[in-house]
Amino acid sequence: MNIIIMIMNWRIILLGILIFKRGICYEKCKPNIAIIGGGIGGAASSHFLTELFNNNLNIDLYEAKIIGGRLATIKVDGNEFEAGGSIIHPQNKYMRDFVELLGLEHRPSKGKKTSIWNGNEIIFEESNWEILSFIKLIYRYGVQPFSLNRYVTSIINNFEKIYHLQDNGEVFTNISSLLLSMNPEFPKLLEKSIKSEILNLGYSEKLINELVKTTLVVNYGQDTNVHSFVGFVSLAGAGFNLWSVKGGNKKVPEHLIYRNKHVNVVPSHVIKIINILNNDTQNLYEVHYHNQDSTNIMKATYDIVILAIPLIHNQEFPITFEGFPNNDFFSPAKYHETIATFVKADLKPHYFGLEAELDNILSCDPNRTIISSLGRLNSVEGSMKNSNVWKIFSNKPLKSNIINEMFSNVQEIKQIAWKAYPEYSTKIHEAKFKLHNALYHVNAIEWIASAMEMSAIGGRNVALLAHRDFFRKFCIEKIIQTSSLKKKLRTEL
Repeated sequence: MNIIIMIMNWRIILLGILIFKRGICYEKCKPNIAIIGGGIGGAASSHFLTELFNNNLNIDLYEAKIIGGRLATIKVDGNEFEAGGSIIHPQNKYMRDFVELLGLEHRPSKGKKTSIWNGNEIIFEESNWEILSFIKLIYRYGVQPFSLNRYVTSIINNFEKIYHLQDNGEVFTNISSLLLSMNPEFPKLLEKSIKSEILNLGYSEKLINELVKTTLVVNYGQDTNVHSFVGFVSLAGAGFNLWSVKGGNKKVPEHLIYRNKHVNVVPSHVIKIINILNNDTQNLYEVHYHNQDSTNIMKATYDIVILAIPLIHNQEFPITFEGFPNNDFFSPAKYHETIATFVKADLKPHYFGLEAELDNILSCDPNRTIISSLGRLNSVEGSMKNSNVWKIFSNKPLKSNIINEMFSNVQEIKQIAWKAYPEYSTKIHEAKFKLHNALYHVNAIEWIASAMEMSAIGGRNVALLAHRDFFRKFCIEKIIQTSSLKKKLRTEL
């Protein structure tokens, strides 16, 4: 008797699957989705949602400024240069996949001579010959840089398990569960500073205060008191074979969004999200917004809302939440502001204690150097040999007298202030991907580390969560309601 019941249960389940496959669910379960934010996180979410819902969805994507977010370019002397996220790691699977899918091209990072500056002197300078650079590295730090690189590679290899997990449909509601799925030790890295972690591994303070600190100053504008995981991500960003997208990294979110016929771009600022509970207990969200050309407040209702923006109290376009059990979804921490200054000029090598120009000058002590890094730029098209356009990162706007001390023949200056990434510490709050029943937050992943690939991973996780939750709560009920097995399915399931 039990065997017969089990067989019948499986037959009912299989019938339900067949009904789903034949389109009953897709016909009746077409979600209306709002994505707030048109950067790489929002773009990745729209792409993965479209795949998961098999093109059976409507997406309104709200962007208050420009599609691309922190992936942006700036025009200097008639050429376009990367102004935001500029470097992609060779093992960043989703960014590689997007570039291939969209028919874009890689722009390899060309080898440039780099030095480390402490404000008084250049403490390390690369050579034109790679072997000589290795010898100089060993002379100053021994073999520790190579040992540390192997350790960082092992961290990356463990982290790459996320791709297999997501391919299998695994979902994570918060950052700890995501890290735990890849390695039980990973969540602990959020509680220890990169300095203490590397010291415990047996590396010298000299290596930490110079090489490790330099990568953090350059990539995140911060010191070695950040948590260990973001510290290792920063070290990975100092690797080889780094690349970017020809024409600008912003082309990835632009093409993912504008080529998707199921995405309607709404050039508007979202000001409020209200949780509405209707008669059949299905949650709906009412999004209030006004567009760039009007102050009139408009509203629209959605089954799913995805926030692909930072949730911080001092964000540029604040959003209020109403009708939720907890209306405060904002992080108690803040985002770090970094200033990107673009200068068309001739470098003064003597300011840095150099005899001749170098392509990149990196700081290991921004309190003394004022700047975090300075680098000669190539255009996003990869042209311009021996360019005289430079990009300077600093934690504060550069005064004109400082620029004139560093450069001669200054012809053009442009500055952009970015709320670029979180202020990292070892007291990271438990950032959540799922804020409410069908309200999700892509940028929770940035509290692990901020990078293009991290945003894409966060986007896919949120897409998987939204699809799973919507199907469980809505589509299965629709199958029950519309199929001829309505009563039977309710009884058996």
